[in-house]
Amino acid sequence: MLGTVISSLITKVTSFLDLCLAAVSQMMTLCRTIIAVGIDRMTLIVQYTKSQCVVLKLSIEPCLAQLINQVLLMKLGLMNVLHKVGQVGQQVLIIARQIRQRVLNLLKQGR
Repeated sequence: MLGTVISSLITKVTSFLDLCLAAVSQMMTLCRTIIAVGIDRMTLIVQYTKSQCVVLKLSIEPCLAQLINQVLLMKLGLMNVLHKVGQVGQQVLIIARQIRQRVLNLLKQGR
């Protein structure tokens, strides 16, 4: 009778152990799948982010080149304006001297 109980108990423990091993195997397979899918997703996210950075860089470079050109044109324009202002200032100075000279000449003549 004791042999039958021990044999039955061994059978039940062996069945339970087999069920536990099967559950652990399933969980390990599930974990490997989750990790593999996670790595794939992260790889896709990194690739997408990298491509978006490249697109952003390619769209910024022409804008930067245009800004540099505009700054150079503004600098050239300012230099041109300063030159013209200098010329006009010289002309105003000459005209003011001429007016002063004429006024002095008229005062000398008594008019």
